[in-house]
Amino acid sequence: MDPLSTLAPQILTTAMVILALCALAALFRALIGPRMSDRIVAVNMIGTQAICIIACLVLRLHEDWLVDIAIVYAMFSFLAVAVLTKMDIGVYRQWRAAHNKSRRQTAEHPDDAQQGRDEP
Repeated sequence: MDPLSTLAPQILTTAMVILALCALAALFRALIGPRMSDRIVAVNMIGTQAICIIACLVLRLHEDWLVDIAIVYAMFSFLAVAVLTKMDIGVYRQWRAAHNKSRRQTAEHPDDAQQGRDEP
């Protein structure tokens, strides 16, 4: 037997374990942030790592139907990242509009803003 064919299952299993650990690290980053962009990138990384784990399973188990699962998962992962990005852009625009509005009000009435800060 070829030495590579005898080592392939162990190599694939090790690769899947490493990918799973990296996915857990990305999940940690997705949960703690600190910015929304960090969370979006982490979700994208988790999706990519899951697809790689499924690809390793295809090679390890010789089950071709798992490729279809990986393709569907890739589409869902892309859709999730697109939706999260769209939501982040909308939230940022709302925050920016509110921030600009408060800056305009402060510029129009600087005495009122100063008095508001001095009062306990």
